[in-house]
Amino acid sequence: MEDRLRGLIEGNAEANRTKWALEWKKQGKKVIGTICLSVPEEIIYAAGMLPWRVSGTWRENTPLASAYRLPYTCPFCTHVLESLLTGELGFMDGVVFTDRDYDIVRLSDVWTEVGKTPFLHIMHLPQRDSELARLHLAKGIRALMGAIEKLGGKRITDESLSHAIDVYNERQALVANLFEMRKREKPPLSGAEVLGITTAAGVMPADEFNRELKALLPYIERRKPLLCNVRPRLLVSSDMLDNPAYLRVIEDAGCLVAMDDLDTGSRHFQQAVDTGHSDPAYALAKHYITGHGSARTGQWDEQAQQVVQWVKDFSIDGVVDLRQAWCFPRMWRAPFFQPKLAEAGIPNISIEREYHLANVGQLRTRIEAFLEMLGNTAGD
Repeated sequence: MEDRLRGLIEGNAEANRTKWALEWKKQGKKVIGTICLSVPEEIIYAAGMLPWRVSGTWRENTPLASAYRLPYTCPFCTHVLESLLTGELGFMDGVVFTDRDYDIVRLSDVWTEVGKTPFLHIMHLPQRDSELARLHLAKGIRALMGAIEKLGGKRITDESLSHAIDVYNERQALVANLFEMRKREKPPLSGAEVLGITTAAGVMPADEFNRELKALLPYIERRKPLLCNVRPRLLVSSDMLDNPAYLRVIEDAGCLVAMDDLDTGSRHFQQAVDTGHSDPAYALAKHYITGHGSARTGQWDEQAQQVVQWVKDFSIDGVVDLRQAWCFPRMWRAPFFQPKLAEAGIPNISIEREYHLANVGQLRTRIEAFLEMLGNTAGD
């Protein structure tokens, strides 16, 4: 079972992430890439297509993308564009964007210009949760449904959408088991291993992921921890972090990433869609707009309160804001967010990172210094 678990953990590794999509294509089915985790995968799945969460290349150099993008722009977008231009994403029948930030919008412009994907759709994401925002997002979700139906040549029925929501709700519940286990003093999985599983969920057919994780949960439940350190316990916060190697570097410095505040982790799996609502589009809109948000939204106080609550629930000793370079929303939020954590007595540090794994020595040095500070504080 350990080998089977390792296969799931490595699902989004560069060598593995396309295998389910390519198998889907062999069956004559369509694959639709999603650039943002706020794209409702349930709509794509209900149409009999595979929603496939796009990751960029983890290679350092991006010579093709650099012809279109300046160096001081979102590295995630640059590395995704490099994957597109090298042909690594040529199997996709379409791609769905959101306007979560202007860099992603600019990426969609280039994507359209190079014309390598037959279908492209962009959704508007409201900045704040309100009844008006939910209704507006529900309208956008219906527009996505219409576009997907036109692409696939068949209607998304109420039955197929309800089934899709049930499948994805089951996925949420199964992953929630992993996060509950992270509350243990000695969790069965490291932070890097949990991120490997949650990112694998984005590239696998949801029903297949559910079967695999359901089969593995009894083994994970009793698995002997392979952790070198169980303290200090850190919470890592970031966006577009899909490479578990970053968390391995942090944990190898002498700690445990016992919880995360990631759109590729906890934020994407923390709640289910309300199946009791008469309008599935509205239910999906509410689900995607009320979850713990990214720094791009204006609900910074609620976000800080959620992290403070996670610190209590998961016995966290310190918070690491591992912000991606040129992530302006996180830069703007930091002067508000970090003092909020400090007011709650939570030690925290902000470290800039690239999208691909880089500056490992510098990252390790800063984490080691932070861990030493935590140790000194604990001894006071």
